[in-house]
Amino acid sequence: MVRGMEHLSCEERRRELGLFSLEMRWLWVQLIGSTSIYKEVLQERLRKTFSKSCSDQKRGSGFKLKKLDINWT
Repeated sequence: MVRGMEHLSCEERRRELGLFSLEMRWLWVQLIGSTSIYKEVLQERLRKTFSKSCSDQKRGSGFKLKKLDINWT
């Protein structure tokens, strides 16, 4: 409870303090979680697409593009 706001409803106190609703906070958590999962999946697919060359090269990065059949759905 915030002193001086006892007479306001929970919704009005939230608005006065500039806080998000519980529903918005829950959606934000879900968005962050799904984004991190998507990032992990994308990184794994990129790892499978690009392979590190084992040859001793004097030039270039040593990464070679492999042709894969990737179903992105």
